[in-house]
Amino acid sequence: MHEESMKEGRTLGATARLSRRLVLRGVAAAGATSALGALLAACGGSTTSATNTAAPAATKPVGAATQPTAASSVVGSAPTAVVATPAQAAGGTVKKGGTLKAGLDGDILTFDPLTSGAYADREVYYNIYDTLVAFDPNLQIIPALAEKWETPDPKTYIFHIRQGVKFHDGTDLNADAVKFNIDRYLTDKTSRRKAEIDTITSVDVMDPYTVKFNLKAAFAPLLATLADRAGMILSPKVIQALGPDALAAKPIGAGSGPFKFVEAVKDDHIGLERNANYWKKDASGNQLPYLDKLTYRPILDATVLLANLKTGDLDASYSIAAKDVAGVKSGSELILKDVAGLGFNAISFNVMKEPFTKKELRQAVAEVLDRDQINKTVYFGVNQIAQGPIPPSSWAYDANYKPYGANIAKAKEYLKAAGMPDGFTFEMKISSGSPTTTQLSQLIKDQMAKAGITMNIVQQERTKTSTDQDSGNFQTLLFGWSGRPDPDGNLYNIFHSGGGLNYGKYSLPQVDDVLEKARATSDQAQRKDLYQQAQKLLVDDGAMAFYAFLPAYLVMQPKVQGMQLYPDFMMRFEGAWLK
Repeated sequence: MHEESMKEGRTLGATARLSRRLVLRGVAAAGATSALGALLAACGGSTTSATNTAAPAATKPVGAATQPTAASSVVGSAPTAVVATPAQAAGGTVKKGGTLKAGLDGDILTFDPLTSGAYADREVYYNIYDTLVAFDPNLQIIPALAEKWETPDPKTYIFHIRQGVKFHDGTDLNADAVKFNIDRYLTDKTSRRKAEIDTITSVDVMDPYTVKFNLKAAFAPLLATLADRAGMILSPKVIQALGPDALAAKPIGAGSGPFKFVEAVKDDHIGLERNANYWKKDASGNQLPYLDKLTYRPILDATVLLANLKTGDLDASYSIAAKDVAGVKSGSELILKDVAGLGFNAISFNVMKEPFTKKELRQAVAEVLDRDQINKTVYFGVNQIAQGPIPPSSWAYDANYKPYGANIAKAKEYLKAAGMPDGFTFEMKISSGSPTTTQLSQLIKDQMAKAGITMNIVQQERTKTSTDQDSGNFQTLLFGWSGRPDPDGNLYNIFHSGGGLNYGKYSLPQVDDVLEKARATSDQAQRKDLYQQAQKLLVDDGAMAFYAFLPAYLVMQPKVQGMQLYPDFMMRFEGAWLK
């Protein structure tokens, strides 16, 4: 559960204008209850999903990127694509048609994966766009657009693209389209994907449905990265015809996924419709998806969102306020599923702006934070305490690393070392509209005061806070990251000097070096040691002040069937249906 409405390197507490109908119905259902909500959480269901493919060459722990174990290994051969829904597995009967209404806790910022940095963006992307490879619910890498791949050596990947796949504009999804997209992610000046895949030096088209990725060095997280935005393949024709601004606003025909984009009304709704030519089928050979339409509605206040779920104005969401978790679990109105998440919440410092150019002041803030009090007071104990960016669900987690402990005396030592024994003043920018974010920031302010540190809270509109973050116009922000299965996804793009989501301009050569080494080895034991080294370096250096790991949730009406619960927080609707 996340209090930030925007995740993914975006700031907490995004505002969203609700349609009058949704607000009134939500308020009516919620009564006079005050909202502590807007805690971002996640998605899914349970049982099986994705393609019926051969298992990866080696089974790794949850969150491990599948790596080749020998030259010329062939992984994931999948001539047909089948999704076995939970209903089918239990012998149930799927009902086709209908419109599912999904709740987002903030509006999408762009429909272009090239520039995306927000969590809500990805929630929609996974139902419009396809990736080269994908994750199953256990976060094992499986084929998607690439039905198989070969690794003749650690610096070469050959992907065989599934034939017969069409973009929503009717054009072929082929090797040329893959090369076009990867080249765009690597070379466009506005790309936030470049740092994620910059180990790729070139992409060669070997034949109409085969591409070769040439790497400058071995790159362990490549497959995991290609299951996310850097592996999303859009129609080159649409990209070129629309241009960047139109593509970001209305990507008509751009995807190849289970649903096609229809319309987007800012802060009100996003409308998608069934892709009748989607390449996946269920275990009985029926065309996916089952739903006719999918409508997203952004609702920042988690209490209002929950009320709309209860009244049936929404059918499913990943967002629920911590205060409501126990009640929903014990009740019968809604179905709530949860699983350990992959992300973290933290205070983000701009290390290029005073006063946080001084490491000791960042350390003082990190030490003052009473993480246990935050979890109990704001989150009703549903989160786990975070000291760094690697969560307990990761194979790289270090349970013994606890450098900060809400020790006021120790915090004052940091202040003295910084030459400010009597404390200092700083500003935290938050987006207005979320009661939880307001409560959290006020609690942090009170905690800071115990060490003589004055924190001024500045509330502003979501778009302003987002712009300030992107431009570096802040001292601190509340930062949330939904997480990635491979630890590289929680570290490199955020804390490496060249990271595309490194909003705080953090830079430490030792961190860069260790993260690069972790990318270059496929030995998981070595990678674990390197990621723990990187975590210790950046946490001790006060890159951010981490405080929470969050569960992933799916909250839905009982009529919603076929949903899968994924720890990566994404709601995937290709196999969903309404009974």
